[in-house]
Amino acid sequence: MHDHIRRFVIAGVLLAGGLTPAGCGARQVPPSPGVVQPSPDLARAAARLGQESARFTVVTGDEKVSGVIDQATGNWEMTGRGYVVRRLGPDVYVKLSAEPAHSGYPGQYAADLGRWVHVAVPAGDAPAFGEDFPWAPARAAATVDLDVDGRFSRVTVRDPAMVVSYSDYGVAVRVTAPPASETIEDHLFTLANLGELF
Repeated sequence: MHDHIRRFVIAGVLLAGGLTPAGCGARQVPPSPGVVQPSPDLARAAARLGQESARFTVVTGDEKVSGVIDQATGNWEMTGRGYVVRRLGPDVYVKLSAEPAHSGYPGQYAADLGRWVHVAVPAGDAPAFGEDFPWAPARAAATVDLDVDGRFSRVTVRDPAMVVSYSDYGVAVRVTAPPASETIEDHLFTLANLGELF
């Protein structure tokens, strides 16, 4: 399997600022001392980012989440240690099965366990709520692995430090809002307590 995966070590700015999807007026970045220019393989992979639904995994420190994104709608769902989060446009739904590791005090969310909490997408720069999530890390990667079809399969990012894996491109994904009967409205729920991505 490893014979079919290509790894690239690149400067993060190359994908973040030097490459844009095909048809969007890609600009050339002049070579700089010590900076490796992207190969045609990387340019093609970057142009394909966000064109297909997929599964993804994000590891930050000792935290790991796994998710799926429906590229047609931009809706995604992620599962972490003790929680599931769904994003549908401006709405976020969180279901806790355990007290978040970063709660302000023990039992802070005891009344929420097992129910969906509806909140608005928070303001700020949380990685999970950026417009290009979960593809943004690939655009700012320090190292990149491509799969046999030339798509991003694993990337590492230095700031913020994370490893993101992508798989099952083209998988059928449908992320919907939970039933209203199982949902309660925001009552000072703090998404940041779930982990570094939020």
